[in-house]
Amino acid sequence: MNLFDIILVGVALSMDAATLTIANCLTYKGNLSKGKKLSMPLLFGLFQGIMPLIGFFIGSIFAEKISNFSGYLVSAIFFILAGKILYDFIKDLKENPLEEKPQKNLTYLALILQAVLTSIDALAVGITLSLELTLSIYIAVLIIAVITLIIVLFALFLGEKLGKAFGKYSSLFGFILLLILAVKNLLESIL
Repeated sequence: MNLFDIILVGVALSMDAATLTIANCLTYKGNLSKGKKLSMPLLFGLFQGIMPLIGFFIGSIFAEKISNFSGYLVSAIFFILAGKILYDFIKDLKENPLEEKPQKNLTYLALILQAVLTSIDALAVGITLSLELTLSIYIAVLIIAVITLIIVLFALFLGEKLGKAFGKYSSLFGFILLLILAVKNLLESIL
């Protein structure tokens, strides 16, 4: 893989993190501190860089075992998160249909879990890099991490704007985005 290929891989790997960032902004719109906003691009970028490096050094045997079930695991967790958001939305709508309730807080532990989940596929990419890379692995993972950071920063900005525009229904859009991620991961695992 050459430099152009690595840039494309970085963009592709960052899409789940960007989608999840928008979902976070829509779901937790009123309660995202500056620290948590800054943590999203930093954590997602960091883990998108670390996972290919781990995959590169561990080797294909370990990655094959993880890749056999990782898509199902990630999909299940996204389905659970989407279901929780939908449950909370319906519950809040029944309790106070005209009143916008404050959203729950997104924890740093949840952000770290999200960063790990959205970067599991990067572990397998690391195996590919060990076979086909024409650059230094350190340059490759740095490029992937920086691209993810930039794309997630853009997604953060977009998510905040969408959260303001959709008001109390923004968490419903967060549910839809998580549902899309869950279905995408499930289909990728099946096919």
